[in-house]
Amino acid sequence: MNNARPLIPSPLRSGALFGLLMLGLTACASKVDSPTTYMLPTTVPEQQYSTTLGLAIAPVSISSYLDNEGIVMELNDIEVYQARQHLWAEDIGKQLQQQLQQQLAASLPRAQVVLKGQTLQSNMPQREVRVSVSRFQGSYDGSAIAQGQWQLLDAKGQLLKQQSFKLEQPLTRDGYPTLVRALGAAWDKVASELATAVALASEQER
Repeated sequence: MNNARPLIPSPLRSGALFGLLMLGLTACASKVDSPTTYMLPTTVPEQQYSTTLGLAIAPVSISSYLDNEGIVMELNDIEVYQARQHLWAEDIGKQLQQQLQQQLAASLPRAQVVLKGQTLQSNMPQREVRVSVSRFQGSYDGSAIAQGQWQLLDAKGQLLKQQSFKLEQPLTRDGYPTLVRALGAAWDKVASELATAVALASEQER
């Protein structure tokens, strides 16, 4: 098949990522017609906060190379591979936004957490969360990585807090399902850190 990858660099041959790549290449070589599609898993946050506010989650900004159907993996420190038979079932930027909204709503049960554009109650402080993602992929060292930056803004659009993040989740076995679950776990950690920051910022303003 003319789109098969060249020989995989030797450092990957014994790692979990090599197994992931072989799954993709084997599917390509065998001309599988129907790709497998994935959604990020949903989990329950471990920590809850009593913060009362209205929180709007803006659409998540993602790097252009992530803005496609194929799940992305790093081959080494400069090469990335986009799977052709293992795809996101829904736009990954939208999935990240929805998961963030769900996780923050569960972590902040007294808050009204909505997607930006939806109506917020006017009788409570209002905030907006903006997140940009530069990496959301499998790493050649055998882990899943979520990396980027988030911002917390007030009702007037003034920046209250800004922080970079890089969360890594080790892969426990080979396979795309394992990678997707690890990416979901890494994103849950991002949401957990953000919930803590939102609650802390709200307490400091009282």
